[in-house]
Amino acid sequence: MERISGPYKGFFIAAYTVETDSGYVGYAKVCLMEPDSVWSADPVEKLTSATGFRTELEAIVAAERKARKDIAEMVGSGDIPTDPAPLTPTVEPSGFDSHTHRGRRH
Repeated sequence: MERISGPYKGFFIAAYTVETDSGYVGYAKVCLMEPDSVWSADPVEKLTSATGFRTELEAIVAAERKARKDIAEMVGSGDIPTDPAPLTPTVEPSGFDSHTHRGRRH
C-alpha cells in the first residue's frame, strides 16, 4: 500500500508498507514538496513504524502518525529543514558599470 498525504504543517508524507514474515511494516518519508510518488520523494526525514502489524492499513497509519509527530517536533523546535532559494540573475541598475562596480555620474 502506498499513499501521499498533506500538506501537514507545510510538509507532505509519502508512506508505504512492506510485508515481512512477522506482518506489515510501515515507512514514511517527510518531504518539503509534494512528491509525484513515494519512490521519487526527496525526503528531509525517513521513518519506520514498529513491525508486525496485521494489516497494511495499520502499518501505514502507524508510519503516518510517527511522521506527523516528527513534523510537529520539528515545527515546535524551529528546527525546520529548508532548501536554499535558487540563485537568480540580478539586473543591474541603470547607470551601473559592471566592470568597475560603480555607478556612473550623469
